[in-house]
Amino acid sequence: MFKFLKGVHILALCIFVGSVPAHIVLGAVADPTGDYQSFAIFHQAKYLLTYTLTTAGVIAVILSGLLLAISNKGMLKQRWLQIKLALVALIALNGGLILTPLAEKMTALAVKAAQSGTLETTFADLAGRESIAGAANILLIITVVFIAIYKPAFGQKRA
Repeated sequence: MFKFLKGVHILALCIFVGSVPAHIVLGAVADPTGDYQSFAIFHQAKYLLTYTLTTAGVIAVILSGLLLAISNKGMLKQRWLQIKLALVALIALNGGLILTPLAEKMTALAVKAAQSGTLETTFADLAGRESIAGAANILLIITVVFIAIYKPAFGQKRA
């Protein structure tokens, strides 16, 4: 069962982390100075990607990770794992409470621009906030991967 959960965990991590570059690329190629129809389509794809793959991936990572930790009760006492779980919670909160709602608002504004021919000025503010929250999540993800690979002691003696 442990190997199955580990496989699910790695696959979920690939889905979650793999969707992030696609999200970044879609946002980068969506040009608000060009055709608003294409701009809206790119943002709809980006939101769909966020809402499906990224969200599903992070949920599957959390659930499989918790099941892995619970299956080996001694693991939960490891400080590196406790810190990793806390950081994963921050990633999920940032994604669920900040990034996904921003993507939804940005998509709505892009669709509205395609209909009206004018992009509201609030879009730039939302895009800036998305860039900051997204960069924070990328740094958190890199930190979590580092902790998972190296399992630093964080002042705790090794068993």
